[in-house]
Amino acid sequence: PIIDTQTWERVQELRKQRKRPNRYDEVGLFSGILFCADCGSVMYQQRYQTDKRKQDCYICGNYKKRTHDCTAHFIRTDLLTAGVLSNLRKVTSYAAKHEARFMKLLIEQNEDGGKRRNAAKKKELEAAEKRIAELSAIFKRLYEDSVTGRISDERFTELSADYEAEQQELKERVARIQAELSKAQEATVNAEKFMNIVRKHMNFEELTHTLLREFVEKIVVHECSYDENKTRRQDIEIYYSFVGKVDLPE
Repeated sequence: PIIDTQTWERVQELRKQRKRPNRYDEVGLFSGILFCADCGSVMYQQRYQTDKRKQDCYICGNYKKRTHDCTAHFIRTDLLTAGVLSNLRKVTSYAAKHEARFMKLLIEQNEDGGKRRNAAKKKELEAAEKRIAELSAIFKRLYEDSVTGRISDERFTELSADYEAEQQELKERVARIQAELSKAQEATVNAEKFMNIVRKHMNFEELTHTLLREFVEKIVVHECSYDENKTRRQDIEIYYSFVGKVDLPE
């Protein structure tokens, strides 16, 4: 293929995110990529306007439509934009100054534990595959014993059912481990894909629909909270294209 499957799927996601103008005759900057942290609903743009001021925000879709028991997760568009822009600038700035270190960081985070964990997975995979082969040999001997009359049909059915169940469970475990190892091996490729986006947009000044959707897969908004001084706090999580959340060193 001309492009790999993951890149193709990402392009299709970006195409799906193209939105028609809303009732304000505009396409919200975060439309289609902003989600409620608690119920998972897409968040919708809302505008409150009076003679004195206009306030643009996003709220939980389920709260807006009253289709699910959830809270508003209200977040002002200007504050959200500032927060995302700040994080994006930190990430791209760090990547530009420390590319090799940044790539290593992405790979380690993407591998979810690094090489030691992968080594343990490979060892577990080898043990499971060895046991599957042993069970196949045991099942073959059982069948031969059944044919020659060394064991009864009832005993053969009982034992073979147990061994088949164990073998099926092991095969499912093997498939899971192989998928996890495959994902870890893709970490370097995914880091390079994200780095290509960083290189393409190294000196941006503002968030645009195109820029945001190339960099970001989704943004998750948590409900706000207040500390003892009644200071409002609200967390957002940014999942970047191909690499997910990026945790830069302090």
